[in-house]
Amino acid sequence: MLHKSVLTAAALAASGIVSFFAGAANAAEIKLLSTVALKSVMELVLPDFERTSGHKITALYGTAASLKKRIDEGELFDVAVLNPAQIDDLIKQGKAATAARADLSRAGPGLGIRADASKPDISTDEKLKAFLLGVKSISHGDPAAGGFSAVYFVKMSTAMGIAEALKSKTTYSKPGEGATLVSNGEVALGVGMMSEVVPVAGVQALPLKTDDPASFSVHTGAIAAGTKDADAARALLAFLQSPKAKDVIKSQGMVAP
Repeated sequence: MLHKSVLTAAALAASGIVSFFAGAANAAEIKLLSTVALKSVMELVLPDFERTSGHKITALYGTAASLKKRIDEGELFDVAVLNPAQIDDLIKQGKAATAARADLSRAGPGLGIRADASKPDISTDEKLKAFLLGVKSISHGDPAAGGFSAVYFVKMSTAMGIAEALKSKTTYSKPGEGATLVSNGEVALGVGMMSEVVPVAGVQALPLKTDDPASFSVHTGAIAAGTKDADAARALLAFLQSPKAKDVIKSQGMVAP
């Protein structure tokens, strides 16, 4: 007859094995399409979600406009983080679930300059205009791709009457990588969402036009109406609204609801 402690150990081991396979069976693979403005946040919080939930996340980043186009053309997803109007349109099309819609963050554009550079005074339009005209080189995403910060920056510089002067010294970067070129020493000024500038080592972030309500973009999450893993998708969206996720959102230069 086996000793009771041996039986207990065997029972615990068996229970652990059963739990392991049960967890593996319940684990889901979630496809996330997210605006690149939240990439730094996702890279910090998704590993924790995967570790605690057992689910696996495949995250694809791009401008909200480009991701919305891909969904419109038939690309499948489980969770999407775009702007409110785009999410509302997906709900209208029946591609996203109404009940799971949630605003996750609000962010504005920023300028990135080298960390060792003197901080400029851009507190008024005239001072901002003088600073931009004095910068030797600029980088931001192609506004034709629909990135919020690039579109806003071009509209702003057009309103200031300096768009053509800036265009001649501007290099288009990949979405979200304007400040990265500053860090690499390729340009003097990078333009992007604050969440794309703050995380870049060797770069100091300068909030742009914080007094302009039109300078802020809201990022909204929703789950796909046809997802096969609705529970896992809802769990991810709930995690992105958790206090821990909100702390990370704030740390990246954004506002959490």
